[in-house]
Amino acid sequence: MRQVFAIAQVTYREAVRNRVLYSLLFFVAALLIVSSILDRITLGQSGKVVLDLGLAAVHLSGALIAIYLGVSLMAREIADRTLHVVLAKPVGRGTFLMGKYLGLVATLALIVAVMGLALLGALAAFGVPPGLAFFQAVGMIWVELAVLTAVAVFFASFTGPFLSGMFTLGLFVAGHLAPGLRALGESTGDKVLVAAGRVVYYLLPNLEVFDLKVQALYHTPVSAAAAGLALAYAAGYTAVLLGAAGLVFARRDFR
Repeated sequence: MRQVFAIAQVTYREAVRNRVLYSLLFFVAALLIVSSILDRITLGQSGKVVLDLGLAAVHLSGALIAIYLGVSLMAREIADRTLHVVLAKPVGRGTFLMGKYLGLVATLALIVAVMGLALLGALAAFGVPPGLAFFQAVGMIWVELAVLTAVAVFFASFTGPFLSGMFTLGLFVAGHLAPGLRALGESTGDKVLVAAGRVVYYLLPNLEVFDLKVQALYHTPVSAAAAGLALAYAAGYTAVLLGAAGLVFARRDFR
């Protein structure tokens, strides 16, 4: 475990120094500008609009950063051949992969926290109390990004950065469409479409279980049991992805 945390710490420092994190400054500036515009064109609903758009912005920008970091950091290790130096030491490939993942998840926690604080500041300017559902929504965004990072690490373990990024982005979109695709297939009554919809639903990560934007908007927090089930689902799916990534990564030839 000491080696895992050491690699995670190095990964965290590398990610924090990455220029992509300057996007946080852009996020904060854009949020303030949009807030000031909405204050002029909306009548009594500006706070709710800022909350809705702000959570959507945290979600989307966080997802893009998670995909970028999950794919690029692994690719950089291979391209710079620093991976060979690490693996030449008594460090297993599974240990290396787990350390990378934990470092990325810690980085995403910082990113989501900063964006969440910026959104809190914008809400305070409009006199909108955040409520428990707001913090649940922000926390679940981070949990979803942790699952998405596991997806990126899985694909990066056996493909190049471009394909890894495309596959992860595609799975991010499909993961939010999976419940709708299942419902659409069942509504047709066609056995093939029903079966295909169920396969997609159970095979792909159901990322909609982490989406609590509506609850935050209407101040209706989810129960502890529902939140616990979502966390258990995330942990289980992440464990499967990282386990599969470890098996593939262990057999990959880096010569």
